[in-house]
Amino acid sequence: MKLSKILVAVDGSEYSDKAFEYAASLIHDHKQQLLVVHIIENLGNIGYSNLNQLKQDSQTILKKYITKAESKGIKSSIKIIEDQGNNSAEKILDISESEKVDTVIVGTKGQKASEQFLLGSTSYKVAHYSKCTVIIVK
Repeated sequence: MKLSKILVAVDGSEYSDKAFEYAASLIHDHKQQLLVVHIIENLGNIGYSNLNQLKQDSQTILKKYITKAESKGIKSSIKIIEDQGNNSAEKILDISESEKVDTVIVGTKGQKASEQFLLGSTSYKVAHYSKCTVIIVK
């Protein structure tokens, strides 16, 4: 099966770096597209200045991945999506459906399955509810 559109969710952590590297390794030609997604979680009433800081931090994170993609020669196939929501997993799932992706790649902290269930981790929810293939990178 050849992948045409891959979504990788990033947050700037070591785990999302690994997920990005794995996703980038799957891009073999200019016909494939890599969607790099960063979700700014709404944390309730955080205030205008704090939200602006989160948006600036998000742009810094996304620029890091743009630079990595360009260094791997996949500049023409990258699409950056920054979104806001109360639940990162739901937003990732919404974007994967609306963009009609083949595969979603997310990082994880390597928690035990029982801890993931209790904590409701993003990677667990994405894997459980996604309508496409999900790869969880440790």
